Amino acid sequence: MIPVNLNNEGRQHLRSDRKNSRVKVQIPCEVGPPGGEMNAALMLDLSCGGVKFSCNQHVINSMFIESEAPLGVVLDVFINIYFNLSEDESPDTSIKTGARVIHTERLAQDLFQVGVEFIDLTQAAQKSLQDFIGGCREE
Repeated sequence: MIPVNLNNEGRQHLRSDRKNSRVKVQIPCEVGPPGGEMNAALMLDLSCGGVKFSCNQHVINSMFIESEAPLGVVLDVFINIYFNLSEDESPDTSIKTGARVIHTERLAQDLFQVGVEFIDLTQAAQKSLQDFIGGCREE
């Protein structure tokens, strides 16, 4: 059976359903379970609603209680994510928030991609993301 990602209305999630446009990035980030160890990952795309990042098996193991990460649709797994939108590590562009894992994909033995949806962004963080994404589109 092929997993199908359903949105909140019980419909299949399709890329065309996305509310937020995404920009390609390569920004280091840290991810981990709530209250747990944060581990290095690399963001690949970013929107005001979420992010896709790549990581290794160690990071996957830290996020999921089970010994093997579920591939495809993931339900009710929450993580924390931290990243900075500027190279100078400015506190104004630093974002730390909770996120809900939407899907995982294994690309190689020790390479995964994980898509998450932000769940508790502050208004300041939302503004920073909008400004950053707007600036990326202008380039």
